[in-house]
Amino acid sequence: MLRLGVKGHDRAKVERFGYEIVPLVTSGPPGVTGFAGGRPHPTEIIGFWPALVAKRHVRTQVSVFES
Repeated sequence: MLRLGVKGHDRAKVERFGYEIVPLVTSGPPGVTGFAGGRPHPTEIIGFWPALVAKRHVRTQVSVFES
């Protein structure tokens, strides 16, 4: 499996990557399959940075909302 990605501050340049990758799929090397959902669209990247924090620095709060 080949999975490509791009990250950048300029959304237009990231979108351009989506347009440029389509020819690779449609006329690229044999065995490369197409995207199930069409041309990929840029999405935000969410970073997960786990960290250990001392318990004394965490304030516990419980909120209950009734509808």
